[in-house]
Amino acid sequence: MSNIFERIKQDHDKARELISQIEDTTDRAAKKRQELFDKFKIDLWAHNKVEEATFYSRLESKGDEDESLEAKNEHHMVNSLLEELDTMPKANKEWGQKFHALAELLEHHMDEEEDEFFELARKDLTEEEAEDLGRRFDARKKVVMPALTPVD
Repeated sequence: MSNIFERIKQDHDKARELISQIEDTTDRAAKKRQELFDKFKIDLWAHNKVEEATFYSRLESKGDEDESLEAKNEHHMVNSLLEELDTMPKANKEWGQKFHALAELLEHHMDEEEDEFFELARKDLTEEEAEDLGRRFDARKKVVMPALTPVD
């Protein structure tokens, strides 16, 4: 069983891997780029929603509203870019450049969470609370992922 910090970090590592794979594609690999992006998009949407419902809401209840609001705003910017990228043709240079901008924003956000938010939350959460949040994160993500995945 993973605590909330380990679970979020696992998702971040998965996102970093998918970012790397997507950035390694070329404009001519539109089908591969689309497949990777679809997985990335759904994983990220699910992660963001569940993270807000578990981790950020707990930060807010502990008095860390500013940090939570900042992170939610960054999620909103990421989601806006994801939606824009989703509608663009994948086989062009503009898509690649916009994805790179998204990747930079997301990397900043993940680093900030891991370096600053985690430290802040570790002061406010007991080990038991962190374990409980990890369980809740997993349970909610198991429900959200299928709901976001397109029906065949």
